[in-house]
Amino acid sequence: MPAEGAGPRRWLPRSLSGQFALLHGGIALVAAATLPLGVTVLLHRVAHHYQREVLAQQVGEVAGLLAAHDPVRAVGMADIRAGGLTLSVIDRSRRVLAERGSPRPAMVAAVPIGAAMRLVRRGPLVAVSLPVGARWVIVTQDETAPEVVTDNIIRTFLWRFAILLVPLTLLIPLAGVWLTRRLTRRMTETAAIAAAIGPRTLDRRLPDRMLPLEVRPLATATNAALDRLEQGFVAQAAFAADVAHELRTPLAVMRLRADAVADAGTRQALLREVDRAARVVAQLLDLADLERPGEVACAPVDLAALAEAVVADRAPAILASGRGIAFADRGGATVSGRAGALILALENLTDNAMRHTPPGTRITVEAGPGARLRVTDDGPPVDPAHLSAMATRFWRAGNAKGEGSGLGLSIVARVAAAHDGRLLLAAGAGGRGLDAVLALDPALAEGQANPPPTMPDGARDDSNW
Repeated sequence: MPAEGAGPRRWLPRSLSGQFALLHGGIALVAAATLPLGVTVLLHRVAHHYQREVLAQQVGEVAGLLAAHDPVRAVGMADIRAGGLTLSVIDRSRRVLAERGSPRPAMVAAVPIGAAMRLVRRGPLVAVSLPVGARWVIVTQDETAPEVVTDNIIRTFLWRFAILLVPLTLLIPLAGVWLTRRLTRRMTETAAIAAAIGPRTLDRRLPDRMLPLEVRPLATATNAALDRLEQGFVAQAAFAADVAHELRTPLAVMRLRADAVADAGTRQALLREVDRAARVVAQLLDLADLERPGEVACAPVDLAALAEAVVADRAPAILASGRGIAFADRGGATVSGRAGALILALENLTDNAMRHTPPGTRITVEAGPGARLRVTDDGPPVDPAHLSAMATRFWRAGNAKGEGSGLGLSIVARVAAAHDGRLLLAAGAGGRGLDAVLALDPALAEGQANPPPTMPDGARDDSNW
């Protein structure tokens, strides 16, 4: 017994068009098999009824003439009402007294002699007998005779009916498939619109007027759900921004009071924690800004110039921490995007490398090849099991001792998504450090981050501290 809620049978097509074609094809085949048989039976019944009426009228006419004339004259005076007829008059001993038409002694011998009209069939022959006093009038018809109009009509009709039925049998499933495709085409167009709806396009809605009446309630309910989702996005982003703004003033006050602490060690520890909290608040504001629904205003951005500017800005702090930093232009492209968001992403990648590597580590920032930014380091090895979770908000390894809040890589991933790209994380060259690639081209985003390539001919390494 199949499990409850099991899917459709495997032999059924999964598409609606295929199921309609199978249904109509089955109906057409059943109709093609049963209609001719049903029509044949019906036509034969009608023909037999017509034949009985004709024979009854014929035998009644002869019986009426026989009452006033001798058998030979009565048979000769009768009007023949159909083709293939034989008119006979017999006595009680079945002796033929008069006959008109082809002799049919077998039917004369087989026909019942009684007090009422009787009908009998023997193969292609059918006979009707009617008593007239001591004599009986017998009318016999051969259904195979060319003069029999009813059989000719039946055969001609069935042949023409078959010629008409064959194209109809093929037309019915084709018409069903055409109608189904016409309806599903609208649903496909609507599905494409639904697939394009994302965090930046929550203002789009499904056009329910182009859908069939039966599907409109689904589109209406989907649009209502999108309304609620858009409101939730706006409320969430506004809430995060409001909270971050409200925290700025208390943090500023705390910093002023921390500066007044006399003990230098305590003062430095407090200032370090306040600065860390301020950095988290700034990241929350950046994240809230990135997650606001609506189209992103984009402009051409030179990735090489952007990366060089970020490295120049971050270099003093990184050098002061005992680490090295280098910039390499490997053919960075000019992309359409938000320069501020891309700078924020690259700063987070650089700061992340500085916070999670010991002094003496070298950090490399690359632009290109193509629409990508890359930050690598030669710090301690990264557990491969952590790579898939590192871009999750507030994620930190169980034994992490750094000052990170777990938002940096999440912000980078959100910037990548806002530019139809991805953040790709992998172990660095030789298994050391982290290789983080901000791939802004959807085609590049389908790949995986690779170890840093060697410097190609013609590339320049402008900044090396």
